[in-house]
Amino acid sequence: MAKSRLSEKALYVERGYGQVEPNHLSAQRTGQIYAQLPAKAGIEVLENGQFVKYNYKDGVVDFDGAGEWMLVFNEVKLYRDHLDYNDFAMIASNYVARVYSPVGELRGIANARNYQDVVTPADPYEPTSTEDPFTITQWEVPKFMPEGTRMVPRVFKTNVGDIFTTNTIAEQQDDVTLGAELVVGDDGYLCLAANAGENAGDMVWQVVKIYTLPDRQKAVKVMRIA
Repeated sequence: MAKSRLSEKALYVERGYGQVEPNHLSAQRTGQIYAQLPAKAGIEVLENGQFVKYNYKDGVVDFDGAGEWMLVFNEVKLYRDHLDYNDFAMIASNYVARVYSPVGELRGIANARNYQDVVTPADPYEPTSTEDPFTITQWEVPKFMPEGTRMVPRVFKTNVGDIFTTNTIAEQQDDVTLGAELVVGDDGYLCLAANAGENAGDMVWQVVKIYTLPDRQKAVKVMRIA
């Protein structure tokens, strides 16, 4: 278990990486959960509780695509007995994915012929290319992920009224008070509006309770109000 903060930007965290405890996330009912696009090359760490843009046009998850911010909420996977939830984050160096889909570019060519020229084969279970009306020369080759991408995060669309508990906040604990309103910074971390960049958008999360996580780290419960 981590003894110190591993997150470089989530200053609210005391130990390890940021965490999410879902309280009321509508995506768990609506199915608005996405896990098809890889994180853009250059993104080295994605913590639970961070936000990203689902940039479908460019085929990547990033911080500056079109659309609203989506909540990173990956399944926590730990492979050593002494590790805890706060030890988990999606770290690019831990992933080696390359193939986006086994079905990619179509190399095969289907040549149709006049059915009047088709001869019934002697063995109906072993048609030959001269007896079958279609000839497939080769099937398809895999579609690879964009160069430099390695990991595919799971992200949730959020809606007004959604509630979750987190410590993935780019602010010191004393600066986040009950009733404070948080927005998403350019790096995907919740922060006070005064510290947001140019890409915050209209999404607002209100601190509705000063709370703790299951590992007793300090955290806040937030509700989306805009």
